[in-house]
Amino acid sequence: MKKGFGIGLAMALSLLLVGCGNGAGAKKSDTVRLFVSGDTSEGNAYSKMAKKYEKETGIKVEVTDVPYADLTTKVTKAVQSNDAPDVARVSGVQPDWADYLVDLTSVAKSAGTLDSMTIRDKNDKVKALPTDVTAVGMFINADLFKKAGVSYPTSEKDIWTWDEFIEKANQVKAKTNAKYSMVMDGSDHRLRAFTYQYGGKDFFLNSKKTSYKTDQATITALKKFVELNNEGFMPKSVWTSNEDAASLFKSGQIPAYYSGSWQIADFSKNIDFDWKAVYMPYEKTRATNMGGNFLVAFKNSANSTGGKKFVKWLYKKENYKQLCQYAGYIPAVKNLDIKYKNGQAAYDVYNQEIAAAAEPISGKQTTDQVTMTMKGYKGLTGAYRDSMVKVLNKEISLDDAIKDTIKDYNDGYAKK
Repeated sequence: MKKGFGIGLAMALSLLLVGCGNGAGAKKSDTVRLFVSGDTSEGNAYSKMAKKYEKETGIKVEVTDVPYADLTTKVTKAVQSNDAPDVARVSGVQPDWADYLVDLTSVAKSAGTLDSMTIRDKNDKVKALPTDVTAVGMFINADLFKKAGVSYPTSEKDIWTWDEFIEKANQVKAKTNAKYSMVMDGSDHRLRAFTYQYGGKDFFLNSKKTSYKTDQATITALKKFVELNNEGFMPKSVWTSNEDAASLFKSGQIPAYYSGSWQIADFSKNIDFDWKAVYMPYEKTRATNMGGNFLVAFKNSANSTGGKKFVKWLYKKENYKQLCQYAGYIPAVKNLDIKYKNGQAAYDVYNQEIAAAAEPISGKQTTDQVTMTMKGYKGLTGAYRDSMVKVLNKEISLDDAIKDTIKDYNDGYAKK
């Protein structure tokens, strides 16, 4: 009897201990587990912040660097088995995670995260905090502009229209024997910024919210994009053959590069000519296209409470500024001035571009992709970019590309 009672008591205690964990099936732990996927700079930044947190609180933060291609699958499997990480830095939120995400509304409010990049659920609860902001922007080879005797905007009062920029870039090409006038990354993320700057809304829901459509300003911008490729203003090969746009610019033979803020850290170390970030041209609307990553915390982890405490600590002004300095992040919180070790002037221009892009559309693409997939929608397949490549290859018309893109939006965001 005593032996049987002992076994029964042990089992009961064991079940009780498991049940006391923060998530069903998760073993209680004092350590905070953080999953991160990023380059050396980012991973190192989170490791440094983890060490600082441990020094201040005595609580260890275990940073696990997961390859980008594996992160979503790894987190999803962990969530499904009730062994989620306490915190994860991710590029998006999957539908399977939605019910397990910690409410971070109080952290977002106290930190002042950017509204356009903060992810909320249908009940207006914050479920994902932006860790950083990436923004589309323009770089120039200042040496080539100087050699050609062509000036460029150094003040927000002197920003080019796209037509003015095209004329100036062509002058630089002609006077310096550059290969092309400009190069643009082969990405629909860049293409969206271009359409916004022409006053377009890209692709958006109709007034009845039943299907997607586009507008004339977007069509005008897309026609211009095709024209610039066909005329050799930019190399078609970047879009049609995946030639590396960054390498072309870094070769010193291209006057301008339509890319984004994520290039600053690399350019600061790996370019031997005078490069600068400059204000982007626009025809109707001053806009960029913002992306970034997010921090989420999970309820069904071993230390959910500890995870939220770490997130709250990380978004305190002093700590978040340090994270941005280590990682080279443009801050995703309001009214924060960061001093960087390299590329300060470029970061300043990008921050001014983000501040000037008052239209919510500049952050819409990223928030749509995250919030819609969190609600269970399929999301986009990349038909926008693929269709534009077919247009450049003269396989389909621009009208057909627009129809294909609208279908992708309807399938991805209008149907479950």
